[in-house]
Amino acid sequence: MKVGLLVYPGCMASGLLAFAELLQAANKRAGAARFDVVWAGVNTPSLNQPVELQITDNGVCVSVTPTLSMTDDSLDAILVPGFWTDGEANISRLLQNYSDLVDQLKRVQPNIQLWAYCSAVGLLVDAGVLTGKKATSTWWLTDFLSARNPQIMWRFSQTFVADDAIMTASGVNGYLPIAQAIIEQELGHNLLRDIIDVMVVPKPESRVTPLQAVNVMAFDDPLIRQIYAWVEETPASALMVSLLAKVLNTTERTLARKTKAITGLPCAHLMRLVKMRQASDYLIYSSQAVNQISDCLGFTDETSFRRTFKSVTGYTPSAYRRQFGRFS
Repeated sequence: MKVGLLVYPGCMASGLLAFAELLQAANKRAGAARFDVVWAGVNTPSLNQPVELQITDNGVCVSVTPTLSMTDDSLDAILVPGFWTDGEANISRLLQNYSDLVDQLKRVQPNIQLWAYCSAVGLLVDAGVLTGKKATSTWWLTDFLSARNPQIMWRFSQTFVADDAIMTASGVNGYLPIAQAIIEQELGHNLLRDIIDVMVVPKPESRVTPLQAVNVMAFDDPLIRQIYAWVEETPASALMVSLLAKVLNTTERTLARKTKAITGLPCAHLMRLVKMRQASDYLIYSSQAVNQISDCLGFTDETSFRRTFKSVTGYTPSAYRRQFGRFS
């Protein structure tokens, strides 16, 4: 797989370098060059000019010279890093400044996979490549991006979302779940397990919440990750063990036995916890009203959502937001 690491002025250089090292580690562990990493740039007359990537405020820089255009059809995938911004207030101006980059993203061949994390998801939004697709981004961009393109099926409660050839992730460390996904996809779960210790993607939670432990990364098991992903994509009103068993091509009894053995929880209870973790993220990271969150997660009514949330967390949704919310 030939992966282009996109460099442009103001981008987050550290993530690109770390991503490249992870793929290099995967190559060494596999004993073969399964990933070919190259530097890609915007196709302008200055393509072959070095791009200075600032790492810290004291002026330490890395100078990179792109070797390929991001529209080069020899690429299999492009990783688009986020750009540095001091908040939502000036992100619109920054996106306008990157209009040439957005135009290039519009012309990327459809067979080339696009991966973006943190504020770079805004570039994909403006390029129109996320319309009608599922995506996520950094928590503080929830309201801004939701308003910018409501036709995107946003999954802000998830740190990582894959939809066909597009992967998006949240946070400045968003390259980590993307790296995890492609390493597992190309080289298998067993190889991934050897390097999974570096695949930690924390959210900026300053206080421990009752649902913080419900995290798929805590379970080093493909089945639990499948369950987690399915529950997040399924409306709360449709969460049934029988339906999940059918999706996973197994029996309810086998599913219940395996889930209990891995997590110590009944399958139905695990599904409820995962759905409430989604609700927790909305309450912490967005300013959406409780009834909007209830509708988004597929509850039959707001009363049902409030009752379930309190039974699991001990808090009403409003009290939970006051206690743990980033905007409280």
